[in-house]
Amino acid sequence: MWTFTSPRLIVYGEDALSFLEGEKAVRVLIVADESMLKLGYVDLVKNTLKAEKIEIFSEVEPEPSIETTLKCVEVAKKLQPELILAVGGGSVIDVAKATRILMELEIDPIAITPFTDLFELGYRRKAKFIAIPTTSGTGADVTWTSILTDKAEQRKLTPANREMVPDITLLDYRFVAEMPRRLVAGSGMDALTHAIEGFVSVWRNEFSDAFCEKAVEIIMENLEKSYKGDLEARAKMHIAATMAGLGFGNSQVGLAHSFGHTFGAIFKLHHGVSVGLFLPYVMQFYLKSEIKSRIDLLARKNGFQNAEELICRIIDLIKNLQLPNKLSEIVSREEFGDKLESLVMNTLNDSSLGMSPRIPDYDQVKKIYEYAFEGKWIDF
Repeated sequence: MWTFTSPRLIVYGEDALSFLEGEKAVRVLIVADESMLKLGYVDLVKNTLKAEKIEIFSEVEPEPSIETTLKCVEVAKKLQPELILAVGGGSVIDVAKATRILMELEIDPIAITPFTDLFELGYRRKAKFIAIPTTSGTGADVTWTSILTDKAEQRKLTPANREMVPDITLLDYRFVAEMPRRLVAGSGMDALTHAIEGFVSVWRNEFSDAFCEKAVEIIMENLEKSYKGDLEARAKMHIAATMAGLGFGNSQVGLAHSFGHTFGAIFKLHHGVSVGLFLPYVMQFYLKSEIKSRIDLLARKNGFQNAEELICRIIDLIKNLQLPNKLSEIVSREEFGDKLESLVMNTLNDSSLGMSPRIPDYDQVKKIYEYAFEGKWIDF
């Protein structure tokens, strides 16, 4: 048996925010970060609402920690909101996802799994949850996983449950019109990695395939244009990121995310940049398995002759977006060597590994890191 999970409603367009005028919640919690306050996006949302009491939690940091999430939970417990609004990128949405559950349940975030019956534990979904993504990459507005950082152990944790999916996602293009180019690039590579990994995941299905395929097509056509400032392309990327989220959210990601989660947590690299960097290397590793025929299929659907040609185009795309395409551009050989054992072990313990169509052993993970450090084509 398979299931397909998505928000109840997706509202999109240049005036999507006006949907909030119909919300009747009395108490509202807005989760954001400082940049959303400075850009005026929180005020834009706040002024659209008709609520009597609006509380703002704006302490979310990039790659948010469990500690920050628990701070937000305390605010929510005091307010008891009827509506939680996440205004920001994946980090903000991830904190809001966990907050909606933890404001009701005394449960360790690690214990929130796809198999946890939250209602049996007393969860009543007291707060409606609306996501307003302000980046175009994470897909967090439609997925049921939250990525939180355990600072003490320098690793990412991924509490996941279908109750984390927002009830509604609002894709208002105004929120991404002024995105910095670096963020356009990183979030765009995040979306591309989601779509490709979702397409080859061992949990792939007919529904996820449809969203992943279309997302790859839109991203390959529009990411560079969006990076250069084309607003129409930027609007299309905003839709593509959510489509990729619907795809991989119902098939899951794989090895590129195992590497990206681990490397990003240890070396403090933006999630999208990190998973995007590893995407070509992981795809090369997949070529020595049965999944190659599926990557060939995806390549042909996008105008390339085979998987190798598609991978080369992705490498060029990374360069054109002025992102790193090998680890030596980020860390020194000494730093890399010091952390290599931790990198390997944390990658092997990452939850995304299980959905990979080819699972590497210890030595292979270590070799992939070495090849990615040097920028060498993987041939094993």
